[in-house]
Amino acid sequence: MRSSITLVYVYDPLCGWCYSFHPVIEKLAERFKNRLNIRVVPGGLAVDENALPLSEGYKSIDDSLNVVENKTGVVFGQPFLQLLDEGSYMYDSMPGCKAQNAVNRLAPDEALYFAGAIQHAFFQNGANLNKPDTYLSILEDFPIDPAEFEAVFTSDEIEKITRNQFKWVQQNNASAFPALLLEIGNDTGLMSKGYRPYDTIESHLHHLIRNIERMSG
Repeated sequence: MRSSITLVYVYDPLCGWCYSFHPVIEKLAERFKNRLNIRVVPGGLAVDENALPLSEGYKSIDDSLNVVENKTGVVFGQPFLQLLDEGSYMYDSMPGCKAQNAVNRLAPDEALYFAGAIQHAFFQNGANLNKPDTYLSILEDFPIDPAEFEAVFTSDEIEKITRNQFKWVQQNNASAFPALLLEIGNDTGLMSKGYRPYDTIESHLHHLIRNIERMSG
C-alpha cells in the first residue's frame, strides 16, 4: 500500500546547495521508503531574463562554493571550476528542469536518482546541461528509451508543465533551494528551506510521520 504522505523535493539542476543536499535526500528516501512517497519538482533558479553567462550574472557563485564545501563536506570537480573561471557558460535552468520533468513522466521511480546524476554531471564533470546530448549520455544508466525522452523533452507540453511548476514553487514559498514540502491529502505545507543536515530532517520527519500515522489510525 502506498503511503498517503508525499515529501516534495524542490531543487534546481544548477543549485550548488542542492548538489550538496542530494546525499541527504537519497538517504531520507531510503530511510522512509515504505512510509512516504517522494516527488521531485525542479524549481527554476535561472530562467528567462535570469539566464545569463556565468561571467555576467553569476560571478558570486565562486565565493559561495567555499561556504558550501565547508558546511556540507561536498567537493566540486575541477572541470566545473574551470567552467566557472572561463565564464562563457550560459547559466540556464530551463533545459535541466525540462529534462527532470521528462524523466518524472517517463520513469517516476528514477526521478530522484536522475536529479543526482545531472547534478553530478554538472558540478563534478562540467557537463553542458544546455545540450540534449548530455542527457542522452546520462540516460545510458537509466531504463528510459532515448527516443521517448527526446520526444517529451522537446515538446511544448513539457515546457508548459515546467513553467507552471515554477509558479507553483513561488506560490508555496519554496524558491530557496533546496526546499522540502509535505503533502497530506489535499494539504501542502513547507517543511524546510535551504540546506539542512540529515539528522535534523530525519528527526523532524520521523515525528511528523509517526503523528500522522497515529491520527489516521
